[in-house]
Amino acid sequence: MNGLTLLFAILGITGFAGGAVLSVTGQNEMGVVLMGLGLVFQVISLVRIKRAKKRDGSNARG
Repeated sequence: MNGLTLLFAILGITGFAGGAVLSVTGQNEMGVVLMGLGLVFQVISLVRIKRAKKRDGSNARG
């Protein structure tokens, strides 16, 4: 896995978690925005992983 892909995944997880915390503490608008950005980073990382698997020709089933 590429380092940039891993960074996107970490940003996605922390962004979503931070947004959830902000939403619970009362800052709903900022929390929703942060959760949305977290989901965007997660989608980017998943697309990068899928492209890397396709490029390498690896088979996830073994």
